[in-house]
Amino acid sequence: MHNYFYKIAILLIVLLNSEIGFTQSVKLTEVQWHGVGCFKIEMSMGTVYFEKDNGVSGFKSFVDPEGNDWIASYLEPGPHGDYRGFPNSVGNFGHAGRNSNSTTKIVDGITEGDFVVLESTNGIFTFQYWFFTDRVAIKVLKSEGEYNFLLECVPGGTSDAADFFVTADGKKHIPTEDGEFDDFTPEWFYIGDPKAKNVLFMAKTPEDDAPNENHRQILKDNVHNMDLYSFGRTGKEHKYKIYGMSGNEHVCIIGFTPTDQTHNQIAGMIESFMEKPFISGVKPIKRWGTDVLNHPKSWYSSKEAIAIANNVIQYQSGYGGWPKSTDLARTPLTAGDIPPDGRGRANSIDNEATTLPMEFLARVITATGDKKFRAAFDRGLDYLFAAQYPNGGWPQFWPLRGDAYYSRVTFNDDAMMRVMRLLRGVADSGENFRFVDTKRREKAKASVNSGIDFILKSQIRQNDNLTAWCAQYDEKTLEPAWARAYEPPSISGDETVGIVSFLMGLENPTTEVIGAVEGAVAWLNAVAIKGIRLDNVLNTDGRTERVLVADPDAPLLWARFYELGTNRPLYLDRDSKFRYNYSEVGYERRSGYNYHGDWATSLLEEEYPKWHFKHLKSVPVIVEAENGTFSGIIDRHSCWHNVMLTDAPHSTHSGRGVVDTKNEIGSFVEVNYEAEWTGLHRITVRYTHIKSDPRPGELLINGTSVATLTMQQTDALPAWKTESIEVNLQTGKNVIRLQALNEGGLPNMDYIKIAEIRDIPTGSLPRTQVLEVEDGNFTGKEDHHSCWDFIAQQKGSHSGFTGEGYVDTDNEKGSFIEVKYHAPEEGLYQLGVRYVHGKPDIRPAELKINNETVATSLNFSPTGAWTAWTTTTTKVKLKAGQNVIRLIAIEVQGLVNIDHFTVTPVDN
Repeated sequence: MHNYFYKIAILLIVLLNSEIGFTQSVKLTEVQWHGVGCFKIEMSMGTVYFEKDNGVSGFKSFVDPEGNDWIASYLEPGPHGDYRGFPNSVGNFGHAGRNSNSTTKIVDGITEGDFVVLESTNGIFTFQYWFFTDRVAIKVLKSEGEYNFLLECVPGGTSDAADFFVTADGKKHIPTEDGEFDDFTPEWFYIGDPKAKNVLFMAKTPEDDAPNENHRQILKDNVHNMDLYSFGRTGKEHKYKIYGMSGNEHVCIIGFTPTDQTHNQIAGMIESFMEKPFISGVKPIKRWGTDVLNHPKSWYSSKEAIAIANNVIQYQSGYGGWPKSTDLARTPLTAGDIPPDGRGRANSIDNEATTLPMEFLARVITATGDKKFRAAFDRGLDYLFAAQYPNGGWPQFWPLRGDAYYSRVTFNDDAMMRVMRLLRGVADSGENFRFVDTKRREKAKASVNSGIDFILKSQIRQNDNLTAWCAQYDEKTLEPAWARAYEPPSISGDETVGIVSFLMGLENPTTEVIGAVEGAVAWLNAVAIKGIRLDNVLNTDGRTERVLVADPDAPLLWARFYELGTNRPLYLDRDSKFRYNYSEVGYERRSGYNYHGDWATSLLEEEYPKWHFKHLKSVPVIVEAENGTFSGIIDRHSCWHNVMLTDAPHSTHSGRGVVDTKNEIGSFVEVNYEAEWTGLHRITVRYTHIKSDPRPGELLINGTSVATLTMQQTDALPAWKTESIEVNLQTGKNVIRLQALNEGGLPNMDYIKIAEIRDIPTGSLPRTQVLEVEDGNFTGKEDHHSCWDFIAQQKGSHSGFTGEGYVDTDNEKGSFIEVKYHAPEEGLYQLGVRYVHGKPDIRPAELKINNETVATSLNFSPTGAWTAWTTTTTKVKLKAGQNVIRLIAIEVQGLVNIDHFTVTPVDN
């Protein structure tokens, strides 16, 4: 049973460690320590010498990181050291130096890892000792009668009159000879020496009615020998009787922690240990966090919410800001709980400091109207206004401290964007900010506009194309800058997502904002890491670490840092050296820092398409037939095209195959489509069918028949045809089904395309429109290369195109691509051409609009790889109505491979 518990615990620890990236280990060796056999257990928080020979078990020494022995059993300094030990339970069980007929073993023989376990027994009692890097947890596996956990110690290594202990209420006590307290809850405290750099904490769970003892042992001639602390034993007045603790549910926790932590930080740490005593790497429990924003509206007028709000305003500085990394929900009990101005964590926007307390107070103000909370919120607004640089950015700390890192404009960890979102809520009279006065609301609006201006100015360009953002910028030059030693000037795959999300939330985006979003989204798509999975593995030494594993089905990943100019994923250790291989980063950073994440997935798959529909052209959505439900099989004859080097059947399908339905009436292909509005849509089906029998299909929308598609015979299997019909769809989910009316079933189905049909409101211009070149006229072929996904199990050449494919023109002078664009009105437009060119030569082209040459030579330079798509832009004048745009090769190599054209009106 014991072994079963241990193995289950190991499984839980591995799972949790895979989430938190815990990085240190515990090491156990067998040594002679001052003449007796001991297990030496080395942890980052301290070292235990556990006596084990001659029927003895228990802590003989407990040494803090500075080398001070807080138990020193049988050791100098001080007389009668033979009394000291831990856990000193009934009949000397667990007492160093005292024979209780005990034996101790190493559980499962593990001597190094995230934890190691000892088990001691004398047949009557059995205790398990779990040694973690940050504490020791003792579990009672067997007991007969009542027992206790008793610590006999010399705080800081010597017995001093100033030695003290602190209870959970933050009160500091000096032990007395007769005992200071009996029962208290929660059942934890910590012990200190004014000269020491650490305190020793001791806790017990669960809470009970057993007595809690402390007293100072003063011997003859007023000699201070040691201080004693116990769970489950009375003081001197009751003759140190043991009672109240029995059974196997009790756990005792002990360890060191630095004195530079505040009382509330220590409280959160101990509470986390009591909640998960046998899990390594648990984080301190914080009552304060983003969850305070997720309660029902009625809760913010409750006693609990008001109590938290009263605590929150106590942490506000004289400047109006709040500290970071502070549990604001806990009452500040000691002077150290509130960071002083100008130092440490005070006055920051990092780690949700200032913005989170303001958002919480705004909800309480809205619910209660309390003036003192409103005054605190107003001071917070004034702080944010004062902290903003004239260029529109915010530093990590304000007032400035002279530290370059703290003074940088900080997008890192979403710091500046949290400020921007808060101020936008104020400026727009958001639901929780309607109490803000007009003057501050106007200042918030100006502040947001200035912040947007900084965002637009700081977006990084490559070859005159907008990409994304660095995590921090020099506040004077606006150039990407260093933060910490492993956070270089680079392009961020994480912080960029928050910036783009904010810009997409603007109700009336300018042309510049739209261009910024489009550039960043294109960059995020281009730099996504494909076919690689981020894994957590358990090493033979018991440590977990992160590794990258090849996996063709892995979801997309993004790197935290991309090298400026090359877009290569970048990895740094604390030595600030650039590395391009993740495995070369040291264990501590690789497993303790998020160099990869799926940060952009939701943005690209959910947020951006909705934004695009709202502010730009309605882009058709292509739903591959093989991704729906169907009766039949998926066919992938495209591989023939590459293996046999012929235009074999189906060689030009999109996606990963075609659906060959069963040859029977009722055979079907069905897909789902989320419509953004209720109204007219154009549905287009792409198919091929070379046999003579007709293969019509009935089109059903949400179970209702709306039309019959004839789907005429095609000239050859690669000669795909499309058939379209306009139908009404409802907002939200729509089920689109095409089912066979004849025995032959349906033709071979490639995809179903859905596009909105909306009128352009009077006086408005559609924004960027994407013109897929494969839908236009051209000399050459439409290419897909989709079969590479199945032959090489990786994304092959030219992956990353949009639409159904791209155009590879004939290699000859005069090769062309031509598309048509209906301009809402005459004016200046920005024309973009998205292309890829993996060869070293430059391929110039002539640009004609409506048969008139507007550029005699546009140079299309090499992109460096067949997957490195880029866009070149030029301004052109278009007439109202239809315009014919033609790109013509002026050399014998033809054109580069072209993906699409974009057209964007230029605001006057």
